[in-house]
Amino acid sequence: MEKESIFGNIRAPILNAIYKNPFDGLNHHSKKLEECVVHMGKCLRSYLEGDFEKAEGYRELVSKTEHEADLIKANIRAHIPRSIFMPTAKDQFHMLLHDADSILDYAEDVAVLLTMKRTNVPDGVAKGLKELSFKVLECVDEFQKIMGSLEELTEYSFRGNERDRVKELIKNVHQLEHESDLIEFKISKDLFNMDQNTLDPISIMHLLKVIDRLGQVADKSENAADRVRAMMAK
Repeated sequence: MEKESIFGNIRAPILNAIYKNPFDGLNHHSKKLEECVVHMGKCLRSYLEGDFEKAEGYRELVSKTEHEADLIKANIRAHIPRSIFMPTAKDQFHMLLHDADSILDYAEDVAVLLTMKRTNVPDGVAKGLKELSFKVLECVDEFQKIMGSLEELTEYSFRGNERDRVKELIKNVHQLEHESDLIEFKISKDLFNMDQNTLDPISIMHLLKVIDRLGQVADKSENAADRVRAMMAK
């Protein structure tokens, strides 16, 4: 039976795991990243539908998952032996872990910011936010495909057919991030020019901050994908 930790219902194995292969730990962290971003998307959709209680529930799940990912990250960093051979430089590995973790940080920011203020979002803005959310989630999903290929990439020292496939995935991440930027600009512009009778200034600023953090999720996915590209170039 698993012992209960000081972190409540977070399972003890997350705290106690020692990854013999650092890339195994990175894979577990990546699964938490995916889980966190999915919760973030559900939080946003619930909020836009006016179900603020449900959005708050998803916010709690986002924060819990982000914290679990932080524990995994800490364990990876603490248990990489100095003498271990890695197919890439350790500093590059640590920077990839940092960049991937930033995606979780901004996903949590989105959920936390949303639930700070309850706003009935106008249909046009809600439609734009949903479009942005889908594009950001698509960008993260493409990055996750890159992470899923790391084991095979490292096995062949970043050579072979998988390398070409990953390079295409990185290009896709860049394109999706660019598309999310365009959507972000349009929604932000609409909000700045919105009639105050439709939405008050505080609500506008609140939504602008949410939009910015949502765009950062895609930005950080692009940064992390570029980190993998740098690892392949070595």
